[in-house]
Amino acid sequence: MEIEERLSALEARVAALEGRPATAVTAADDTGRVVYGGEASLGGYQWKWEAVRSPGWLVEQPAAPLAAVLAAAGHPARLRILQLLLAGPRPIADLQGELALASQGQLYHHLKTLASAGLVEQPERGVYRVPAQAVFPVLALAAAATDVAGRE
Repeated sequence: MEIEERLSALEARVAALEGRPATAVTAADDTGRVVYGGEASLGGYQWKWEAVRSPGWLVEQPAAPLAAVLAAAGHPARLRILQLLLAGPRPIADLQGELALASQGQLYHHLKTLASAGLVEQPERGVYRVPAQAVFPVLALAAAATDVAGRE
């Protein structure tokens, strides 16, 4: 990746991070609190994140938008795309080679679904990444699925 491309990608990530605080908080109530976050070094970036949510607040959220995110991430090919993109932006050709899908059209279909759910973005033509504000939520989805599946 050329220095100009790297600088542009870094500027976009900083702008995304500045637009949304690294700590997202919903006031705890008598139902308690759910916390997720951590520190990670992925794709040449350092990430720190912590989100605190009230269980009562979480169970009152509209189901449709949450289900859309879970459905988008729930397909094996789309989950693998997210795993690959967590390591950093990737061009279509790299993704196609890693996934061995029958056609590039299938890949674009999966990327469109992920983009509609806010799980991926296209910072430049033919390149995709997980948006900065979605890195830890995607990691948390993977961690939660791992725990439910009983994997250690």
